[in-house]
Amino acid sequence: MMEKLLSFIYSLDDSYLMFPAFEKAFNKMIENLETFRKTGVSQHLLITGESGSGKTTLANLFVQNYPRISHPDGEIVPVLYAAVPPAATIAGTAEAILTQLGDPAPSQGTVSVKTARAVDLARSCRVEMLIIDEAQHIQDRGKNQTQYFVGDWLKAFMDALKTPVTMMGLPRAHHLLHVNEQLRRRFTRTLKLAAGSGKNEANEAESLELFTSLVKSLPVKLERDPYTWGEMGLRLHFATGSRIAYVKLLLIGAVENLIQMGDSALRVTHLEHGFITHIWSDGMKELNPFHSAFAFRALDHVGEPFHRQDVEINLSSRKRKKI
Repeated sequence: MMEKLLSFIYSLDDSYLMFPAFEKAFNKMIENLETFRKTGVSQHLLITGESGSGKTTLANLFVQNYPRISHPDGEIVPVLYAAVPPAATIAGTAEAILTQLGDPAPSQGTVSVKTARAVDLARSCRVEMLIIDEAQHIQDRGKNQTQYFVGDWLKAFMDALKTPVTMMGLPRAHHLLHVNEQLRRRFTRTLKLAAGSGKNEANEAESLELFTSLVKSLPVKLERDPYTWGEMGLRLHFATGSRIAYVKLLLIGAVENLIQMGDSALRVTHLEHGFITHIWSDGMKELNPFHSAFAFRALDHVGEPFHRQDVEINLSSRKRKKI
């Protein structure tokens, strides 16, 4: 039993959850790629979502479905994935793309030389779709004029590449489309990656669905007492913000506590402890969604786990620790 529980924890990071918004975005990306293959027409897509909503997971899953292929004439890269570096410059963005294309010296050359090299390499690697992650780093770069120049370079690169582009980022990445009209015309289709439709009822039901879909492979029973399933959904929504990353963190913490306690079923007390150890160390009593005294409010005040800036810092620090 212990080995099965530990194996379950290790497998969580590699598990994918096809909640409706995730599946819709995934299918739209497939549609854009297949349309390009059949007609040569490039359709572009902007996908936004809060930290932990599954954007990078979506990108990784899509790339896995269209893997690189070794060929005598060189590597074939059907889907090219590149993450925009923080405080993105045009040169830095070009270097990120060159690195993913296997360029031996991505930092060498002027911006125009790097750009031309990236286009040539993409063509030789038969790239059919470009996925640009962390697009908000372009928006974060300086004032509107600087953002416009980076966005204008991206537009020109897309035109030279002539393949569909999927751009992903935090909600503020939308600002890029307001700053650069030419870029806005290319991304007429946008999708938001979030559980539920924005209504509490949908979020509660989907938070419970996300959680129980992971628990199905758990070799122990999940007990909801003393709460109803409806109330559990509401508490899970407040505990995770209906974000995949936090659903996984909560479950990892709960299962680790179950193992420490030597229990035979996953209970609310384990979830309460997992919330403290893996999501928010100050989440006690009325600030812990699984405690009987919980205040039933969004934990999005300054210093709380779902305050927007704190969410980004928290998830980034966890990624660094994992590495």
